[in-house]
Amino acid sequence: MWSGSRMPRRRRDDDGFSLVELVVTMGIMAVAMVLATTAIVQVYRTVSATETRSDTQAELGRAFQRFDRELRYASWIATPSSQGSETAGPWYIEFAGPDPVDCFQLRLVAGAKADQGVLRLYSWKRGSPPAAGATGQSIASQIVTTDPAQPKPGEESVRPFFRKQKVGDPNPTPVVLPSAGAVGGNFKPVFQRLQIRLTTRTGTGYARIDTTFTALNTTDATPATNACSEGRPTP
Repeated sequence: MWSGSRMPRRRRDDDGFSLVELVVTMGIMAVAMVLATTAIVQVYRTVSATETRSDTQAELGRAFQRFDRELRYASWIATPSSQGSETAGPWYIEFAGPDPVDCFQLRLVAGAKADQGVLRLYSWKRGSPPAAGATGQSIASQIVTTDPAQPKPGEESVRPFFRKQKVGDPNPTPVVLPSAGAVGGNFKPVFQRLQIRLTTRTGTGYARIDTTFTALNTTDATPATNACSEGRPTP
């Protein structure tokens, strides 16, 4: 029985949507698109930065292979030092090859920017050191040579870049275990060893390589000085 009140009108399929519904829908879609685009861009940046750091570290590894034989079979390693100041460099390390008349030098020079540097390799026959201004062979670039102005707590310094361990010297960097104390403190090498620690900057990211070379042609009788030190400029 019809009571006389008006029945609600059913929406027909061709009635469409109101302006308010369209505005709300477009707003929701815009927010969703912004969130999706931001996520995609962030993933792309993260992947790109990771690939760049990996490529840079691999490039350093390949660069070290260029003089791996000379340094691994070195007959003498100098004491690393810097010219001028420890913070400004340049930083030097000389070594004699398997044939003692072959001399080599690794030189790390600060670049155009304060936190960028170039690692170069020099080689010569003993008695004929590189001439002043010689450029040498470029091994790697974009090397960080200055510590951050405010390093984070526990952040490791980028220096020293070169560290020599003489025959019989105790391990300078023992590993500390919470339950067992220091491990490796009693280790004493039977050869001279050279640790090279370099940090490269790639955009906002950093990559580090830490390699130790053992000079297999050195003994406890290897002299502390060698004529290959002639390649280091005097201050």
